[in-house]
Amino acid sequence: MRKNWAIALAASIAIGGMSVAPAIADPFKPGKGDQVKLGKRAADDIRKKERVLPASDERTRTLRRVASRLLAVMDDGKDPWQYSFDVIENKQVNAFALPGGPTFFFTGLLDRLSTEDQLAGVLAHELTHVRREHWAYAYRDSQQRALGLNLLLIFTRANSNVAGLASIANDVLIELPFARKHETQADEQGMDIMVKAGFNPTGIKEVFEILSKASSGGKPPEFLSTHPNDKSRIKHLQDRIDKLGRTFPAQKPLPWAR
Repeated sequence: MRKNWAIALAASIAIGGMSVAPAIADPFKPGKGDQVKLGKRAADDIRKKERVLPASDERTRTLRRVASRLLAVMDDGKDPWQYSFDVIENKQVNAFALPGGPTFFFTGLLDRLSTEDQLAGVLAHELTHVRREHWAYAYRDSQQRALGLNLLLIFTRANSNVAGLASIANDVLIELPFARKHETQADEQGMDIMVKAGFNPTGIKEVFEILSKASSGGKPPEFLSTHPNDKSRIKHLQDRIDKLGRTFPAQKPLPWAR
């Protein structure tokens, strides 16, 4: 019965240009509730396998305090996101946010940062990925590429793909690359969130400058492997800061960088 419905739908679109209802416009895109479940599952596994610093650690307390300032200006309570913020004791220069909200920073990245504004820049960037569902769109696109663009195949296979979300490996949640347009959106909206929360937006530009220098002549930091960086990106950030035409508060040193 479902197959006959899909054939009729495909035919009507091809013949009459009928629009598809929003409820099935993105049949491969995981819903918000699914994103929360996937992120929570992966976060629980990471906490079991990695050395996660206790809540009493100064680095964890600082991360959560900065995150609270950002969430106060960006979370309107309408979405089901369940944010959490943890620090992993690991020399990797990396940070990532899982779909649904769980966010992890590695001490290898924290050790390279010197101000709360730089930390806020990375956080705001990652939280924008969550807020704008960039992982879900990247997953949708990867599934559609795997099947090709055959309309009938998309509609007849969509339900089975979404139903199979529980089998998605954790590394897919962490390593699936975002589209460049999503990276740009995370840069721009992350900066806007920083400014709204009272941070100096120069911090995020400095992060990419620091990591770009660290990657010259060798393997780039893990953070840049999924967040492509180039001179034009840094220039774009500086141009946006200049266009704001404002004087920002001095950056606040991180407790361990004083």
